[in-house]
Amino acid sequence: MVIFYLLLTTVCLVAALKLFSLAISEKVVLSREELSAYECGFEHHNVSRIPFSLRYFFLTLIFLLFDLEIVLMLFLPYALLSNYFLSSIFILLSFIIILYLSLIYEWNDGTLEWLS
Repeated sequence: MVIFYLLLTTVCLVAALKLFSLAISEKVVLSREELSAYECGFEHHNVSRIPFSLRYFFLTLIFLLFDLEIVLMLFLPYALLSNYFLSSIFILLSFIIILYLSLIYEWNDGTLEWLS
């Protein structure tokens, strides 16, 4: 029963905050400059749907993969103390090998070259 009241309170609070933000946004008048796209300090002089570089996209994927690697390696101290020592080491090494092979592929593909 306590969980029901907690859930009901949460839903009511979220609904109240949403209604409050909608009421405030109706009263704010935005100028043309505030409605225009602003990104990285550069003003857009043409269409805002400019296709971005595929190299930039691949580079962000590399950073995401390494962040994922760090998160997945956080379990290593617990795995070393558990009964699943060999299987966890095998999974970790296979994951690192796959990441290393993908890094070699990206390097040979030229995605890691920033200026060319």
